[in-house]
Amino acid sequence: MDKLIFKEFLKSFFTLFFIIFSIISLVFIISISNITHGLKLTFLELFKMYLLSLPQVIFITLPISFFISSVSVYAKFSESYELIAFLSLGIKPIKLLKPIIITSIFLTLLNLIILFISIPYSKMDFKNLKNQKKQEAKFNFKSGEISQQLGNWIIFAEKKEKLFNHIYLYNPNEEKIIIAKKGNLKIEKSILDFKLKNGKIYDFKNQLIIDYKTMDINQRIPKVSYSIFDFKTYMKKYEYLFVRYIPFALIPIAFLFFIPLFGFFHPRLNKNRSLLYSIILITIYALISFSNKNLIISIFIPITTFIIGGILYKWKKNL
Repeated sequence: MDKLIFKEFLKSFFTLFFIIFSIISLVFIISISNITHGLKLTFLELFKMYLLSLPQVIFITLPISFFISSVSVYAKFSESYELIAFLSLGIKPIKLLKPIIITSIFLTLLNLIILFISIPYSKMDFKNLKNQKKQEAKFNFKSGEISQQLGNWIIFAEKKEKLFNHIYLYNPNEEKIIIAKKGNLKIEKSILDFKLKNGKIYDFKNQLIIDYKTMDINQRIPKVSYSIFDFKTYMKKYEYLFVRYIPFALIPIAFLFFIPLFGFFHPRLNKNRSLLYSIILITIYALISFSNKNLIISIFIPITTFIIGGILYKWKKNL
């Protein structure tokens, strides 16, 4: 019996997981496009940003897929009278729910790992990549056009990818002109290095002319770095994430009593509205969770939901 229930659950779960995963992935791809608007990204860099968003996509998809799949499986058994047959044989509801309870515990632990480790670290990498592209965008000027800005400098150069020829830099504030025959752009250890070769510096203020073989113009890329081992700082930095997502991480356990509440019914006496009830519950729960900004309340939301579910299920059993 456990194998039958779990087998039907897996069929429903993977189908639903793929659908919800695709929808949420599309939302995140659109969000990434908006966030990186104005940055020159290759397809691989855009794909890397999507991969860094995957922990969040999976985190949101898992509990929703689990709950709706669980309710759907028991609703299917109820409609085909199989659930009534099981209960008539004296099998207790807790026995019927055993494979789902075990799965809910496993998914809750997995979600907590994703929330406290995978999501913060992927967000760090996402932000660092975004900062890198922002710094590179400062060098993203058109080849052969005048009056283009590079910080405080006006630049003219012939450009091909990250290689530059016939470079002219003018700083009106410092009254300097830098000329270089060649230059190239590279990134080393979080530093954007614009290396100029074979040129001159004209300093009109100090009346100097300096010849050089190589000169570096460096721009440090802001880098975010936090470690879970520095727990206090880590928690403080990502508290907003934990406040928002702890209720979601605990959905598999918080919604346990709602599974039989929505999925167990007599097909002659009740219509199958399990999917509608599930969507309404998830929507209300998500709105409450996302509107909350307190860590203590975010822990009490799933606890309260679990208690309410238990009370409603007990009330339904006694009808």
